[in-house]
Amino acid sequence: MQIDLLRHGACTGGNIFRGQIDVPLTDEGWEQMSRGLAELSGPWSRIITSPLQRCQLFATELAREKKLAITQAPGIREIGFGDWEGQSVDKIWAEQTLLCEAWGREPDKHTPPGGEPFPVFRSRVLQTIDYLSHRYSGEPLLLVTHGGVIKLLLILANGWLPVQMISLQINYGFAASLRYDRNNKTFAVCYPDQAAYVYRP
Repeated sequence: MQIDLLRHGACTGGNIFRGQIDVPLTDEGWEQMSRGLAELSGPWSRIITSPLQRCQLFATELAREKKLAITQAPGIREIGFGDWEGQSVDKIWAEQTLLCEAWGREPDKHTPPGGEPFPVFRSRVLQTIDYLSHRYSGEPLLLVTHGGVIKLLLILANGWLPVQMISLQINYGFAASLRYDRNNKTFAVCYPDQAAYVYRP
């Protein structure tokens, strides 16, 4: 099954941990999503969107414009950052450096205070993808979702460990196209090349 992915654009609030708090896109964020969408060829049978408004509002307008069915899928919302949500990223890294570094090294073993454990996040995203592959068997889908979800799917497609999520550069409006084999529950990246999303300082 073809799964195209589109990350939401820039949001209000600046450089914070957004996670599952519901914040709107900026005007620039809308433009970023439009540019990302132009990288994908489609066509799609329907749009699947995170229920958070930074995804859902753009997806709803696109569905109306393209005359496509749209479905909200809570399972592809962003990972929950718990007590960090709404907080400045720089502030949290300065005040909780050791935990942040441990979380960056082993996100599958360390969780932000009150946050969603990585194994739980991974499980719900994969269960959602698998459900969609059965519910809409063979249909090409556009998923409007979040950076964490896209990073997870990219490391799985490439056979990488969770620690490599931190080295992925998934900008606002990032677009990708995957193939999902529901029999083997595996992913393959069709677009873009690794150079477009692997950060190399």
